[in-house]
Amino acid sequence: MLESFMRLPKSPPPANRRHVQQADLPAEQIYTLGPAPRSRVAGCVLAVLLSAWMLAVPIALIDRLKDAPGPGAGFLTGSIITFAAVTAGLGGFRFFNARDVRRRLSGALIAALVAAVTAAAASALLPEYGLLLAVPGLLAGVPALVALVGDHRRHRAAGTRN
Repeated sequence: MLESFMRLPKSPPPANRRHVQQADLPAEQIYTLGPAPRSRVAGCVLAVLLSAWMLAVPIALIDRLKDAPGPGAGFLTGSIITFAAVTAGLGGFRFFNARDVRRRLSGALIAALVAAVTAAAASALLPEYGLLLAVPGLLAGVPALVALVGDHRRHRAAGTRN
């Protein structure tokens, strides 16, 4: 008797709080997302591949970089790793959310990719790096920038907010 007193009966949820399943709706009320733009997906993949390469090269060259004279190599290596990590994070997030049309996220990825390509090009000035980052930066970074900037402009012209 005490147990039945402790359990209060649950009332059914109000009609406006019930979970509506997709099978309950007529076909004209079901919204499906369109496919992600190929240029956005390609730009994100190239950005992530470039940033992975930019993270791997300083690790592989750590012995040569620690013997480099002056603070220039250390500063450039730190900026390369920072820009590559930010680009990898934003590119991966943008890849997995490719249908999202937020322009701020797209602009942040473009800015990070510009910084990463600039750091890759600047690494050609140090003999420790040579062309190990400059060539992939131009071959993968520039096409990624072209694809992402074109996608960004298309969505801005379409009037998408955010």
